[in-house]
Amino acid sequence: MTATVDHRATARLGGARRPLHVRQRCRLLFLNTQEQAPVREMGLPPYRDWIAEVTRLSPDQIHCVNVADGEALPDTIEAHGIIGGGSGHSSYEELPWIRRVKQFLAAAQRRGVPELHVCWSHQAKAEVAGAVSKVGHQGRRFGIETLTLTPEGRRDPLFRGLPDSFDVFTSHVDAVYDVPPVSEFGPVTELAYGVYRNEALAIGATARTLQIHPEMTSGIAAALAKVRRRQLIAEGHLGPSDLDYAAFLESLDWADRDIRARMRTLLDNWLRYYVAPAMSPPTAAALHV
Repeated sequence: MTATVDHRATARLGGARRPLHVRQRCRLLFLNTQEQAPVREMGLPPYRDWIAEVTRLSPDQIHCVNVADGEALPDTIEAHGIIGGGSGHSSYEELPWIRRVKQFLAAAQRRGVPELHVCWSHQAKAEVAGAVSKVGHQGRRFGIETLTLTPEGRRDPLFRGLPDSFDVFTSHVDAVYDVPPVSEFGPVTELAYGVYRNEALAIGATARTLQIHPEMTSGIAAALAKVRRRQLIAEGHLGPSDLDYAAFLESLDWADRDIRARMRTLLDNWLRYYVAPAMSPPTAAALHV
């Protein structure tokens, strides 16, 4: 189904809207920028299933392209929206698949396809818009963090119904800097910040990006913590004892219910205010990369 998008409809975010029948008809394209093998080795389900969980769509409604494993990006977009995921890579690495993803994201926005980008893809999309991604000056962020909306973020439909500040799951080393006020796709606006600035961006009318992980759960964070435990201790995120580790995992579990509820609200907003207005009769949009 397809991606011809009416920019005017997408821009009318504050006015009348269609009912959220998106879940019955919606088809998403998920760009998996993380190799599958490490996820399997941690005993976690495929990344696509994390996206299905937070969007409350069937996995069958999400077409996943495992770009980090070498799968080819499509020449046309036959989806109503695009989600880009996280990765153990850096967006500024000189890898062929990373160059192709950036070209694809630029072409997708020129076609007006709604986009939501997470962590690595947030950084890559910001670079496409002219910003810089690099190792964050305050080091790794991992676990639970507080996200605070800017005045622009409080007005953006993506965060409708959410408080001005709320806890989120996060995991990243790189951060976004030097964000230009405007790009070829339109204005670039900071919507939220945490320890770092620019943790949520609006890029033009159709792209929204998040440094946080709305698809993460306490179970996913715990699996990552297990793999990275020595590193997290060395960096000061965890105490060295088993009791410290147990307390950290308990803190994730305590926060899980509230964080997941808010992230579902966020994804509901994206589907309602960005994807639904773009759902038009199925005509596949060719990309010119």
